[in-house]
Amino acid sequence: MPVLSQHLKGVIITALGVLIISPDGLLTRVIQTDHWTLIFWRAILLSFGMWILTSLVHPNKTWTYYKNIGRHGLLMVVLYAFGTISFITAITHTSVANTLIILSTTPLFAALIGFIVLRESIELRTWVVIALVAVGVYIISSDGGSQGATLYGDIAAMLGAFFLAAGFTVVRRKPEISVFPVFSIAGLVTAIVVLPLAQPFAITQKDMGYLIIMGVYMLPLATALMYIGPKYIPASEVGLMLLLESVLGPTWVWLALDEELGQNTLIGGAIILSTLAINTLWVMKSASIDRRMRALPE
Repeated sequence: MPVLSQHLKGVIITALGVLIISPDGLLTRVIQTDHWTLIFWRAILLSFGMWILTSLVHPNKTWTYYKNIGRHGLLMVVLYAFGTISFITAITHTSVANTLIILSTTPLFAALIGFIVLRESIELRTWVVIALVAVGVYIISSDGGSQGATLYGDIAAMLGAFFLAAGFTVVRRKPEISVFPVFSIAGLVTAIVVLPLAQPFAITQKDMGYLIIMGVYMLPLATALMYIGPKYIPASEVGLMLLLESVLGPTWVWLALDEELGQNTLIGGAIILSTLAINTLWVMKSASIDRRMRALPE
């Protein structure tokens, strides 16, 4: 039996993670409850699912990993909590396509945060990408409320991208952070924060089934796979594969709920996804050329 290369292994692992998490928008849409109750149950079940995952990965040191997340881990807890609230608010107040396409701008928010906070330089190419993506987001947000899209929901999606990017920045600076207990604590904190606004016991048995699938199985497993994948393939390739969720997510919703894409979403989404894809491919090509140049004998 042929042995998979490390690169192919990373591609398969990351692709599985993206495929598993892609119905997230669909499940969020089919659950018939207010978005605060949805946030509460999604967060508390995610916390439980991540605890199970942490226990499996670190069976004899689970409590130690929770206890030692540190101040940067606590910062990630806050960012993830706000990111979760923003995501659910977005996906319940605008179209799934708008939400996922706007969330795909996360790497650009990360670049801007790095520029402002970490004083990291941004290449001219990245500024051009940011400008084109901003045009795409503007086009999407000017959809005039068609196809279930609202400016309020689009702004929530942009906030979600910002908080997600801020979390990635913390991980980049402190890669030793164990993300699974962080996500588990973040889920618990999020549930506690929204509890006064939620109605936990108003949930139906059917919706609870969807929430268990989402929070206990789908999100923890997909998160684990998407954090294992970068160990085998470059971050630029991971970013390119994550764009698949922006395509797969709206596809599941269209097939199941017949939620069609508005014209502005199609135009703006095409600008954003094609710009990000070309930029990622350029980064991958440049990295490949650099590796070959370093390999040449002096």
